[in-house]
Amino acid sequence: MLVPDGAKAGKISKPYGLRGEVNVLLEPEAGNYMEPDRPLFIDLDGQRVPFFVEEVELVSREQAIVKFEFIDSLDEARAVTGCSFYFDPAHISTPVADADDLNSVVGYLAFDKNMGELGKVSAFIPHSMNPVFIIDYKGKELMVPAVHDFIDQIDSQSQIVHLILPDGLTSL
Repeated sequence: MLVPDGAKAGKISKPYGLRGEVNVLLEPEAGNYMEPDRPLFIDLDGQRVPFFVEEVELVSREQAIVKFEFIDSLDEARAVTGCSFYFDPAHISTPVADADDLNSVVGYLAFDKNMGELGKVSAFIPHSMNPVFIIDYKGKELMVPAVHDFIDQIDSQSQIVHLILPDGLTSL
């Protein structure tokens, strides 16, 4: 199965134990997105092959122990040692623009299509996998993912960010 441009999650560094677990070196922030029952795509001979994560134990921000489905022995773990692995592109949020463009909206008013005025954008956090706006909303900080699905329009002239937020996001 060939997968288009998934975000690189890390590299398998060595086997760990006898049940097929592997020690992996993670890309920055990748540990935040590693979850059981979600596929990672291991690059095997130029093809990205999906393997579901059975277990994941974060050792540090840069390292984890992972048990993949169907990798059940030391020999099978050795076969994938040195391979890079990637997230499923469907599970990665896509930024609407690059970080420099989105950073320029700090200070803009944020409006939601259904709720109206939310407040001012007080900060932009350019996380590589999930950039977020911080909006001063009713005296609290509201974190809104800065992705295509939520940003309807950025009006630089009026200094307004028009958003279409899912129901319930403002009540979290």
